[in-house]
Amino acid sequence: MRAMLEPGEGRPLPQGFEDIQRQELSRLFGRMADIRLIAFVPAALALAGALAVAEPARWRAAFLFAVLVPLAGLFAAETLRFRRSGLSRGAVTVNLLAAVVGQVALAFATGALESPFTYTFVPLAVMIGLFASPGAGRALVATQVAAVWALAGLELSRRFPGLNLALFGGGPRAGHVDAHLLASATVLSLVLALASRAGRAVRGVFDGMLREALRAREESLRAHAERAEELTALSAEIAHELKNPLASVKGLAALLADGAAPGKPAERLAVLRREVDRMQGVLEEFLNFSRPLVPLAERAVDLALLAEDVAALHEGLARQRGVRIEVRGGQAEARCDERKVKQILINLLQNALEASPAGAAIELWVLPPADGAVSLHVLDRGPGLDPALSGRAFEPGITSKARGSGLGLTIARALARQHGGEVELAPREGGGCAAVLRLPAPAPAAREALA
Repeated sequence: MRAMLEPGEGRPLPQGFEDIQRQELSRLFGRMADIRLIAFVPAALALAGALAVAEPARWRAAFLFAVLVPLAGLFAAETLRFRRSGLSRGAVTVNLLAAVVGQVALAFATGALESPFTYTFVPLAVMIGLFASPGAGRALVATQVAAVWALAGLELSRRFPGLNLALFGGGPRAGHVDAHLLASATVLSLVLALASRAGRAVRGVFDGMLREALRAREESLRAHAERAEELTALSAEIAHELKNPLASVKGLAALLADGAAPGKPAERLAVLRREVDRMQGVLEEFLNFSRPLVPLAERAVDLALLAEDVAALHEGLARQRGVRIEVRGGQAEARCDERKVKQILINLLQNALEASPAGAAIELWVLPPADGAVSLHVLDRGPGLDPALSGRAFEPGITSKARGSGLGLTIARALARQHGGEVELAPREGGGCAAVLRLPAPAPAAREALA
């Protein structure tokens, strides 16, 4: 798809420009439609009713009712359609054209060019400049100008004796000097053209401000992204450099532990080795987070077998904590990168193990395809989501663990989204937390191939 270019500049429009412009025009159109339905339609129908009572010329009220009642119905239908489905394509042009027709009919029935309602042509011309596209705007303003001269010609012909309102003296004309009428038509035509241009200029100023604001936002985001990339690369380099000294410290601690006397020296060396292991784990998580996501190596994977494999890996740790791991559900297959999905499940299961009290059970439910996705639920009976962190659980560095890095869930969600899936956390009924991994279900043909 070819990118939209800025008028006269040849540069592509900033991302999101058309969407924001459409939203703002839709909002303004909605206000216009509401005001028109609440104020203009009742006032016009009331005017027609008053003329039916006060005017001796019966054609006038009949004409107004014949024009205004269908227009009122159109305006009501357009307002309801806007509230139901938003601003549709072409709705602006249709509504502005209907407004032009209504104004011309109202002016014709109340004195033609000398009607007091001809002044309403000017604000409508401004609205045409604001809302309509350039081509449609020129056509609508040309229609207004043509109507002005048609009304002037009707008055000049003096062939319509009841054209003027009885309130203004009746007859074909309110005035008597043809030159004045021609001058009024000329001036009004120029004012309509200028009003439309003014509306178009206001629209241009708005579009220009929106473009500049979006371009400034893009520049700010680009600079931020570049800075973040630099900091991430620097941090990853520092973390990588720290791994070697830590490995040396761990090796030396192991050598010292072999010859250490029982008691406090051996205990202190054991603490040292555990802390080194923890630091290495934090650094490894950070390096996983800072690395760009490598391309997926997808193949057919049985999620039930993968869940059983992950459960078996944690059997020893679960026994130490006095927790059971149970794999439930049926067979569910997905086309995914097995190594990365396994990493997601390991992260979710380790979180569940750390949260579960002794004697509890962690359930891994593998569910068949539904709504275009296969899902695997990791259910625990821990304290559940911290309300203070529930909305930020996937942000880097956010954790409820005393020794957590706050990167595990961030990495898990990034890997899931790389597959087109998602990781979600929710409170579990009866207490605890439900971590849900969703992956796109294979197409029916792909499922047959997997079978």
